[in-house]
Amino acid sequence: MTAENNKEKHKPTDERSLFLYTALIFLVAIIMIILAFFAQTHLDKSKVSEVETEKVGLSEKAAQVSEENMQLVELNKSLKNQNTELKAENTQLTSENERLSKEASANEALLAIYKKLYDGDKKGAREDLQSIYSEDLSQSQKTFYDILVKKSQ
Repeated sequence: MTAENNKEKHKPTDERSLFLYTALIFLVAIIMIILAFFAQTHLDKSKVSEVETEKVGLSEKAAQVSEENMQLVELNKSLKNQNTELKAENTQLTSENERLSKEASANEALLAIYKKLYDGDKKGAREDLQSIYSEDLSQSQKTFYDILVKKSQ
């Protein structure tokens, strides 16, 4: 009977220990759930702040790219204007170069005629004078041309 009494005596304390153990495990589980909840909330907040930071960073980058784009558009316009001006200047210089080239060749022809006259070849000088179109000559060249015509006769 003592064994039965022993079992009956231990039974209420065993149940109480089991209840305390179960309650302790349950309490630890609830505390862990609460900690996990706060940790998850904190993690979500930090992710939101990171996303907002990225959004701000992206909007700043977009603004910067837009500003650079505007500067490049202005630079492009400026370069196109300069290109147009340079083309006009190039056309002007090309025509001036052609005019000077014609003038130089006329000067060379008149000089060659003068040399023929100086050497006494009036006939050759007259033939060469007839091949020159006097309307293409400048004023000073026309004056020299008239002098050469008079001397070749």
